[in-house]
Amino acid sequence: MDTRKNKAEDGGCTVLSPTAEESPQNINSRCALKKADAWKTFRKIVFLVCLIFVVIQSVEFYNIYMEYPTNIVLETKVNKDFKLPAVTLCFWNTISTESFCLRNPNLCEKPNNLKEFCKKHETACVGNTSELRIPMKGIYTNFSWKIENIAQRYLLDENLKDPQLYHTQSPASITKTFVYRDGRWLKCYSENLHLYQSGSKLTTKEVDTNWKNEVLITFYDVMIHRIALFDPRNRPQVFLGIHSPFIPINAVVEGHAIKSGYKYDIYVQLEKEEHLLPPPYRTSCRDNGPSEDAKNFTNPNSYQMCLEMCRSDFMKAMRGCDNVMTMIFSASDLCWYDDLELLPMTPEYEIELEKNRLRCMQNCKPECLKLQYKYKIVKNEIIKTGKYPSREISFIRIYVKNTEVTVLRHVPLYGSGELFSYIGGLLGCWLGISIYTFLDIIENFYRKAVYWKKRFNMEKMKRLKFSTEKFIHCF
Repeated sequence: MDTRKNKAEDGGCTVLSPTAEESPQNINSRCALKKADAWKTFRKIVFLVCLIFVVIQSVEFYNIYMEYPTNIVLETKVNKDFKLPAVTLCFWNTISTESFCLRNPNLCEKPNNLKEFCKKHETACVGNTSELRIPMKGIYTNFSWKIENIAQRYLLDENLKDPQLYHTQSPASITKTFVYRDGRWLKCYSENLHLYQSGSKLTTKEVDTNWKNEVLITFYDVMIHRIALFDPRNRPQVFLGIHSPFIPINAVVEGHAIKSGYKYDIYVQLEKEEHLLPPPYRTSCRDNGPSEDAKNFTNPNSYQMCLEMCRSDFMKAMRGCDNVMTMIFSASDLCWYDDLELLPMTPEYEIELEKNRLRCMQNCKPECLKLQYKYKIVKNEIIKTGKYPSREISFIRIYVKNTEVTVLRHVPLYGSGELFSYIGGLLGCWLGISIYTFLDIIENFYRKAVYWKKRFNMEKMKRLKFSTEKFIHCF
């Protein structure tokens, strides 16, 4: 038999035939099978390459998705429910000169120039002036250093009832704090202050500027004459601050001095309102909304307040008092700078405290709601009339004139819908898989599973039957 290998070509297909007598039909069949195998191999390679691209791009998008990126939406709208700012009034002294002189008669004297004094301080000279006494501050009297120390002690005495230093429309929501400036502590009274998370909500007021150009939101009538004689030189005794309810301020530094004999018209606008997203989003904010589960003085409502709490805990551990917080709630926590000393501790414990402080500050997060206010003050001198019989008083009127606010929202850049759409688009683009194709794949898989299950059962029955016959044959 001839063993030569002959080459047959049919339509570009080359076949190595073992014999010269092989029929053309067999040659064509073998050629077609070879073409089919080549095409299947090519399809598998293309499918594998496309699948690799799908996996790579899907993993890349999933990694971006798991970083929880956000998009910023900026809009300008008019708020009918105006979020009121916090209003803080700070006083150098909180005991009236009359009460001070009754408690300390040895530190008070009759003015040496009564006529000039009464011309400047008419309210103090009402009635019989023969018994008039004022603190010894060196003007119209001799000078005593003890007055400031005693007045400071009265200011920090939480058991001592404060005089009525001002009138307002909502005295029930007042929060007392202490701030430090120029070697002395001042007592402050704040309205709508929410430095810590609690169950109370922000105070809002419905404002409709369609009927009025300006809407009064609160007022203060400050009785400066009751404390003015602690400094007859007419230096500012009261300071006003308007700020976000979540941010502490020192009104002496960041506010405005309030002088007697003036009326202050203040026009407030909520300039910007920013909404952040909590974890796992990149903004990673801390909720500063009302919460019934929140414990007082534990959950700060702002990033600044969180940092101050970390420094405060460190200072209390180091010195046993607090002099780093902007607004301190308890007089028992205040530091006296004359006798400020470090508590006895080991160097290791001091290093551990420093590490705890840094760890605490690193865990601070921004607040989910940020409010930024701006305001304009119009100051007018009070003219003595029947309506205003005394100029030793100050009037503060706070209005809302413009309720337009810029709202900045951080919204998720991708949601679960975008994740499904993106990966579905990749499957359709690279693999041509749609929902109908996916259903066909499931159906084919189900049919094959049923087929292999039946085949497995049949093979099992055959093995069982063969075993039974073999057992019977043995007997």
